[in-house]
Amino acid sequence: MHLNIPRPLASVVNILLSIKSYILAISSLILAFVFFLVVILRYLFEADLFAYEEWILMIAFWVYFLGGAMGSYENTHVKADFLLSLIDNVRTKWIVVSFTIFVELLICMVLTWWGWLMLAEELNAYPQWQTTTGLELPFAIPKLGIFIGFVLMTFYTALHLLSGLRDGPSKEWEEDEAPPHI
Repeated sequence: MHLNIPRPLASVVNILLSIKSYILAISSLILAFVFFLVVILRYLFEADLFAYEEWILMIAFWVYFLGGAMGSYENTHVKADFLLSLIDNVRTKWIVVSFTIFVELLICMVLTWWGWLMLAEELNAYPQWQTTTGLELPFAIPKLGIFIGFVLMTFYTALHLLSGLRDGPSKEWEEDEAPPHI
């Protein structure tokens, strides 16, 4: 897969990918460690870790949506592109893929807007915002993860569209079954 990122954005994209990779790696290790600890506490010591579900769920939201953003960047999210296997003309494939990515971008923009509305509603309720029952963690924490995930998905989808439109159909499209830069 080749994503032709415009030069001014390349360093921003690399920084975002590095930050996301560290957050995902650390969060995944925390999740694994906590689940291991819970099993040990519960079955060996017949004890429980108080309200761990509350903050673990918040970490899981961040992992899920940042992982979705990573999948959007790598273009590894699940899709049904059966239509492309029926099309022989490279230019027609390019048009179909570009249109599909454009629709995906529109959907991402709507989801990002809804994510912002959800987060803004939570932030506007401060200091009476919703909190978890045990540790009283604000619901704004997972909602921020959802919003950031949607922003990044929209950004990466826009990059894929820009890259595909800028490069146009090429020889690589004829050689590969799947388009190389989307």
